[in-house]
Amino acid sequence: MKTIIGRVVSTLLLLLASSLAVFAAIRFSGGDVTAARMPASASAEDREEFRKSIGLDQPILKQYVTYMGDFVTGDLGNSLTNNARISSLAVEKIRNSLILGGSSLLIVFLVGVPLGMIASLRRNTWVDTGITSFSVAGMAIPNFWLALIAIHIFASTLHWLPSGGQGGWKSVILPALVLSAEGIALTVRITRSAMLENIGQDFVRTLRASGFSERRIYFKHVLRSSLLPIISLAGLRVGQVVGYALVVETIFGWPGVGQILVNAVLRRDYPVIQFFSLLLVVVVTLGNLFASIGYTLANPRLRK
Repeated sequence: MKTIIGRVVSTLLLLLASSLAVFAAIRFSGGDVTAARMPASASAEDREEFRKSIGLDQPILKQYVTYMGDFVTGDLGNSLTNNARISSLAVEKIRNSLILGGSSLLIVFLVGVPLGMIASLRRNTWVDTGITSFSVAGMAIPNFWLALIAIHIFASTLHWLPSGGQGGWKSVILPALVLSAEGIALTVRITRSAMLENIGQDFVRTLRASGFSERRIYFKHVLRSSLLPIISLAGLRVGQVVGYALVVETIFGWPGVGQILVNAVLRRDYPVIQFFSLLLVVVVTLGNLFASIGYTLANPRLRK
């Protein structure tokens, strides 16, 4: 319990430091924030007045304290581009990203873990070679290139699935598969390695000598002992999904957090960039925290 409490405290401190780093990086990134709201013909005086109206004339530390105070109280501000409430945008974009990210993670573990188990059971056979080759290809192909290939084959050529947008369950399939490709490959390799390592342990020989069936040994004891690296991988996958979603959502036109964040960066829409950047930091950090806690709970030695 002390270990878990310590990790929670360290995570909160990390979130605080990360929020300050993100805020400062956005402020020092350059560009003219007034371009998001004002026409090109606006005078320098009007632009300076606009900067003052949104508090950019204040010291950066004061801006940070003010923003975090509003953030904690639920005042997320408005978009500079269209004056829309960020809270309203967040509800829609977060829901869409959860649909895509959740589908991707579900595919990763529903496909990756069984394939890794099959590869370990059929070690050094053509089945193992095929699955391992598939995992190597999945890790080697960049997401953006895989997305373009998938669109060309399944949307433009075969016309089986839509090429982008959000128009029903079919529109989720291509981006979810592309987003999960590398995760499936990595999960296959880690599951296979963990299973093979545990198969050679003394407890397996003891169970066999005691008369337990191979099925029970494999699925109940070996698989359970192999879950620790898979749990650790789950936390890393959250961060990878968040990072790759920026590319995948943009290519497929999926109206999620990644797409709105990329558009906000191009338009210098500070309030939108700040909120969704902090949101991604929180998601990644909490994902690693939950994976760490799950690892601690699953490992008897760490629990003690």
